Amino acid sequence: MMLMEVTYENKPDDIAAILHGLPWADRLRDYRHTLKVLLAVWPLAVLFVILSEWFLLACLLGVVVVCALLLSILYWRAWASIGKTAKVIPGPQTLRLWDDYLELTAERGGSRRSWNKVPRVQNMPEHVVIYIQKMRAYVIPKRYFSTPEQAEAFATKAQSLRTQGIETQSPLIDWEAFRSDMQLDQFRLIEHLKWDPNPELYARLITLGINADGKNMVPTIWGLIKQLILPIILTLLLIVLRYQVGINTDVFYYLLLIMTSTFLLVFGLQWHSHVQFLKELLVQQDVTRPDEAWFYEEGIATLTEEGVGFSRWSILDQVTDDWEAIVIYDTMPYIYLAIPKTALPDPEKQSALFERLKQCTDIAHDREEEIVLAEVTDNPFQSPRT
Repeated sequence: MMLMEVTYENKPDDIAAILHGLPWADRLRDYRHTLKVLLAVWPLAVLFVILSEWFLLACLLGVVVVCALLLSILYWRAWASIGKTAKVIPGPQTLRLWDDYLELTAERGGSRRSWNKVPRVQNMPEHVVIYIQKMRAYVIPKRYFSTPEQAEAFATKAQSLRTQGIETQSPLIDWEAFRSDMQLDQFRLIEHLKWDPNPELYARLITLGINADGKNMVPTIWGLIKQLILPIILTLLLIVLRYQVGINTDVFYYLLLIMTSTFLLVFGLQWHSHVQFLKELLVQQDVTRPDEAWFYEEGIATLTEEGVGFSRWSILDQVTDDWEAIVIYDTMPYIYLAIPKTALPDPEKQSALFERLKQCTDIAHDREEEIVLAEVTDNPFQSPRT
């Protein structure tokens, strides 16, 4: 039974108000993540300390400080302009509070989410915020309620339903009912795919980005150990030259020092990528990602244990081809869906599906690009001949 509903429309200022209302730990999360890349120079710092190259160490620390200041300026400028740049779903949206789930409907899609999968409900002075993930939320401006009392009642009811859902374990969302209510059967189905959850895939994509040719892989411990062998040998040679032979101003010494520093910097960057991947993997193991999707010419429907959703192509950003998956971005760099290519083993069908989905996004965004689909015999993704 539906209990309450509100129809509203967001502006960038609404999103900015919510972001500025986040705890400092959440607001600085991306900032800290960006700054950590500067820690990749730690092998160089160790080398300079071992060789007593204090001037070079001071220069290195100076570069790190300057880079940290520049990153800080860029970060705070981004926060200052977020009221103008924040992406919002255009047009009116209707949020409904049902007994068993939270429902959002809009011209560009809709979703239903079980109450026990709603992380938080926040009642702010000017907004009611219902979080669907740690950093994603429905932001309802209170100006769209008839009276302040209605806004307070809406926030109170949402919090009550969330608490009740956690205590009693809300039932799973009915996919068939959602498909019928959203009239998805009227759309042309391109493909229906189901796959096993793969947090490692999302962790790699978030850490290293798209890897089209399969060469930019996550560094392994064994690979890092092998990568460190040559720098260790060169470091021992530098120690002998400096402390045993007494050569520390010779051209050969500094050429060797430059070579060793380069190897250690590369090692530091690889070590940073490995550590960030492991941290992101822990995060992704706690995130529920879609493992079943219906691809239509009009949009994508997804199903998880948290709920169901449908998004039209016009609200999604782009489709990108990775060596391991077809990746669909919500707003760069946020991943909406990563489809493992193991779900569609035939390479020709993988390529054809990628081209078809890319064509759908291009058409939805009115991009004037010529899309040529691969000619694959009996390919269900191929456009009809004209």
